[in-house]
Amino acid sequence: MGLRLNGIFKDNMIIQRDKVIRVFGDVDSKSEIKASLLDNSGKMISGGIAEPVSGHFLVNMTPVEAGGPYKLLVKAGSSSVTIGGIYAGEVWIAGGQSNMEMPLIRTTDSKDVIDACKEGRVHYYCVPVADVVNEDTIKAEDESEWVKVSSKTCANMSGLAYYFSAILEKELDVHIGIIECFLGGTSVSSWQSKEALESTPEGRRYLKEFDKSANELTPTQYDMQKIQFDIADKKYWDEVNESLRENPYMTYSDIHERFGDGPWPPPCSKDSIRRPSALYEAMVSRITPFSSRGVIFYQGENDCETRAGDYDVVFSTLILNWRQAFMDDELPFIFAQLPMYISKDRKYMDFDDLTWPILRSRQYRVSRQVPGAYMAVLIDQGEFDNIHPSEKRIPAERFANLALRNVYLKSEFLSEYPRCIDVRRGSEGLELTFRGDFSMLLLKGAFSDDYGFEMAGDDGEFHTASASVDFDGKTLILSCPNIELPMQVRYAYFSYGNAGLRGDTGLPAIPFFLKVDTPLGNNPN
Repeated sequence: MGLRLNGIFKDNMIIQRDKVIRVFGDVDSKSEIKASLLDNSGKMISGGIAEPVSGHFLVNMTPVEAGGPYKLLVKAGSSSVTIGGIYAGEVWIAGGQSNMEMPLIRTTDSKDVIDACKEGRVHYYCVPVADVVNEDTIKAEDESEWVKVSSKTCANMSGLAYYFSAILEKELDVHIGIIECFLGGTSVSSWQSKEALESTPEGRRYLKEFDKSANELTPTQYDMQKIQFDIADKKYWDEVNESLRENPYMTYSDIHERFGDGPWPPPCSKDSIRRPSALYEAMVSRITPFSSRGVIFYQGENDCETRAGDYDVVFSTLILNWRQAFMDDELPFIFAQLPMYISKDRKYMDFDDLTWPILRSRQYRVSRQVPGAYMAVLIDQGEFDNIHPSEKRIPAERFANLALRNVYLKSEFLSEYPRCIDVRRGSEGLELTFRGDFSMLLLKGAFSDDYGFEMAGDDGEFHTASASVDFDGKTLILSCPNIELPMQVRYAYFSYGNAGLRGDTGLPAIPFFLKVDTPLGNNPN
């Protein structure tokens, strides 16, 4: 082995400016490890020295300003590794499941966007997907690379990350590095350590329920179901790929409309790639503690049907877990609040178990309770019967605005979504006051009395409430002839439906569920 840098250290990499540069890998000698960042003239502009520990090393190098190209030289005894084409700029980790994973080519208007893409200062690195760290994992890392974004290379980049990075490059005028670390169909429990999960009752429930599922099948039963699943999955994707050869720019919406849902989920075993902590151990840990500016995260769909009510606790532990692993206690987390979604089967059966709005409310809790966690509201971005909305430009803009406003402190970028800050009974109905980046609240809906608001009295039964904007522009008046004394009020509290409230800046209001007689700080929302 000699001296080996972890897979993320490759030609054309982007390193985080103005932060400690951490270089890490494996070594089979006890020699001192010396790392140097060199400019074009060979002058060292940053460096560091460390001793190996149990065959591993971590060298902390002094921060550098934006610039490049540079070379990284790492030496251990007679062994050395050199990589080049390095730039210092802004690095963001793009994590989550399929809506973060969705490649640019599967998004809205992708052909025009790809054709117009010019090589600039955005590079991206995709962490190899793995369930365990073994020889195949190491081989995949050795073969991985940082890719310069251009019309020839951008098609398979995360669509959301593509638009996000393009905005940052324009506004910050530096190189942008995106580290892709995602996998579709995965739970929040897959992306954190077992120790993090074991630290809360909610996390331990994930572990317990997985163990139960993994033991439901005998080895023979699992093998048979796995064969059946693989056959069905191959048939589905063979048909999809045949269509993609004819039309390579089909969106996920097009695929879903034509072919429906593929077989899912696969049978469960104790070695499943989607087991708790699997992807943290085999993917996240492979890039820690690489320095970055922050994380963008789009995940939660997989947890709606299982443990929606526990999501705030378990997602909060993930954030803490990543901050510890990346050695950055203030690492910003910008994440998506799930959009509207319901399957056509449930819609036609008029069945909504409210797991999606419950999970959204838990995501909102995280944004209010965890410092440095910022939520992009996407309640207006869902698609009926399609869990993979093809439009990724607008979500990316909202992610970028949150980053520019809260991380880079550019106050001109609007990112404070209208949120209810007060609810009280008035002479004409409930009076709800809002705060955010807007001058005037706006209502838009299919019907004048249905903007997504509902009220309930003592019996707890909700009814549609009419809404109007008060003269001050920041207060809503809600009324319902069926409710004499309103006790609860909620907005957009369903899996899929009309959410008609936004500010005049275009930002949608945050969904909520509030008890009228309870201070907002103690409300279930």
